[in-house]
Amino acid sequence: MKRILFIIFWSIFLIGHAAAQTIQVIDFQTKEALVGVNISCFDQGVITDENGNADLSILSCESVTISYVGYQTITALKSNLSPQITLKATINELDITTVTASRYERSLSESTVSVDVIKPALLQSINTTTGSEVLNKLPGVQVVGGQANIRGGSGFSYGAGSRVMILIDDIPALQADAGYANWGDMPIEHLGQIEVLKGAASAMYGSAALNGIVNFRRATPTTTPVTQVFTSGTYFADPKDLRSKWWADTTMRYRANAGFSHASKQGKWDVGMHGFVGKLESFNKDTYENKVRVGANTKYYHNERLQLSFNTMLNYVNASDFFLWGNAIREIYKPFSGTISSGKRLRFMIDPSLKYKDGHGNQHKVMTRFFYTDNNNNNNQSNSSITTYGEYQFQKNIEEIGLTMTSGLVGTVTDTKAELFGNANYLYRNFALYLQGEKSFNDRLMLAAGVRYEHNRQDSPTMVAGFEIPGGKVKDGAIISRFGLNYKLHEYSSLRLSWGQGYRYPTVTERFVNTSFGGFQISPNPLLQPEYGYTAEVGIKQGFALNAFKGFFDLSGFVSAYKDMIEFSFETMPYGFRPINVGNTKITGFEGSLIGKFNIWKIPITTITGYTYINPIYKDFASNTAVSSSVSSGLNVLKYRSKHSAKADVEANYLGIMLGFAWQYYSNVVNIDKQLEEPVEGLDLFEIGAFRRLNDGGFGVIDFRIGYQLKSLKITLIGANLQNKLYTVRPGLAEAPKNYTVRLDYQF
Repeated sequence: MKRILFIIFWSIFLIGHAAAQTIQVIDFQTKEALVGVNISCFDQGVITDENGNADLSILSCESVTISYVGYQTITALKSNLSPQITLKATINELDITTVTASRYERSLSESTVSVDVIKPALLQSINTTTGSEVLNKLPGVQVVGGQANIRGGSGFSYGAGSRVMILIDDIPALQADAGYANWGDMPIEHLGQIEVLKGAASAMYGSAALNGIVNFRRATPTTTPVTQVFTSGTYFADPKDLRSKWWADTTMRYRANAGFSHASKQGKWDVGMHGFVGKLESFNKDTYENKVRVGANTKYYHNERLQLSFNTMLNYVNASDFFLWGNAIREIYKPFSGTISSGKRLRFMIDPSLKYKDGHGNQHKVMTRFFYTDNNNNNNQSNSSITTYGEYQFQKNIEEIGLTMTSGLVGTVTDTKAELFGNANYLYRNFALYLQGEKSFNDRLMLAAGVRYEHNRQDSPTMVAGFEIPGGKVKDGAIISRFGLNYKLHEYSSLRLSWGQGYRYPTVTERFVNTSFGGFQISPNPLLQPEYGYTAEVGIKQGFALNAFKGFFDLSGFVSAYKDMIEFSFETMPYGFRPINVGNTKITGFEGSLIGKFNIWKIPITTITGYTYINPIYKDFASNTAVSSSVSSGLNVLKYRSKHSAKADVEANYLGIMLGFAWQYYSNVVNIDKQLEEPVEGLDLFEIGAFRRLNDGGFGVIDFRIGYQLKSLKITLIGANLQNKLYTVRPGLAEAPKNYTVRLDYQF
């Protein structure tokens, strides 16, 4: 009888033990519960609740992986886990993760393509006011006339047709009708990190990702609530040549900004809020900007499997700028007659989304965005559009064979009406299907492959500027693919090889724009054809984890080729520019960079340094007279590109004192549109040609910053363009003269 009771007792005990194995996951430092920690094995998984608890009994496997964004990952046997698990926050530069390259979180060193990551500390140190400013810090990246240019993939496109996809929180944020990045919309006051993918990525993200991706990801709350506020003021000094100074000594050219950011966990909720206000009275005459931005990003953990998110952001800008200077001496900061553009611009986006993990461990994501744009501009250039975006993504991780499969369905609809398009309505539709897989072999080799079908359609009037469009419909489709591998040489050291196709469908603006400025006509081209291309790259990323240095050295060689590349080309009937397919092009080059932290005499120093060389050519230059006759130098070099660029940003912190130094160099732009140098029968009307001849050695700019951290308060002094150099990034528009900034940051 005693033996029977003993067996029954232990049977009940073991059944009860199997029925529930609850653990709690907490922060190592603060000891606070972590909500939403992922605990998985094979195709099964659970998520911790608002108290950091999770029941592991539903997981049939013995070994589990515990992972959480911003924390180190743990893999262990269930039987060896204690009731309370502590996770340490990731602070090592080598443990940076990215989602852009793989569509899910993965270590930077494991990527099959070139990816650079910028953390928010740099944005504060250099007082970034727009998203484009900080991108210019990265090797191989330059923003020219508002368009991102990665390794020479784009030139100057007059504000339309970006070849670089811009994302905010993993969702496309380009103004869809123009393919234009509104850099002032980027929530720089509330960013977790910026991820930049270099090279063709259309197989993952669609048409506009022909040359790369920039992903602005808003901050994710930690267990400790963080609220930050800042204010800054910038004073623009007199230019070196006082003949070009148009303002009186009693007035001041300045920029003033203020903003805040808050992120916290409140029970089942992640809450983020941010805001920004800015005012600019520019060194460029008749140029000003008054800006307001507010936004929020929230996430609700309904249960262990379901997460609901709701993000929103609103931008309002009242601004004015000009396209061309009056001349290159006395009116270099004054507008040429008729080239001023001003207006009030309202944009807002609403992003409901959800993530669900089913009983088999498969992940389902639904991401949506409603994006409204209203640009009320002068000069008959107003436009408004509504873009609705939706994406369903399915992801399956087959852990026993090391395979992650991601598939999805994407749809975008943009309804636009604009004076730019003759006040007609245009409807743009984009639908896509994609599938990609990543498989690991022996923890060293990882292969990635993907394919995407992209379908585009534009509805328009049947007659546009003398061109007949049968049925008012133009459509096109393409199948594009990618392949890549990453081989782990050592810990944090890898060899990568990638090949990816690119595809870009012309925007509504490129096909149908019809406007004028300063005597120039910008004409439509409804016959414009899509661009196709590919990027191939081989690279080595070497991570260093020495006592003195933690970071990555990256060396890569690349080639990009484009078919039917689209460029704005000059014409005389009417007098101005029209987008055309200029033919086939090729860009080859190499790049080296060093990004990380090191110590000198126990002083921690962070650095971003790099050099990029490109050789951008027209493949059919000799036989294509329309192209060869349009370039300013007569040499076979793509327009608006610098062959050489080098950058360095170094910052040291010691006992609360910060010192920073930055340098950027770009070699001379070999070619621009010949007609900008000689717009009227050999006459250099804008003095652009004369300016380029006098400044044919490229330009280098030096900045310096110093700051002091006193508990929660930080004060930073920044000097930019300290040599007060006069230079241009694109023809006919001078960059800022020497300027000084004071910035205050307070965190509580």
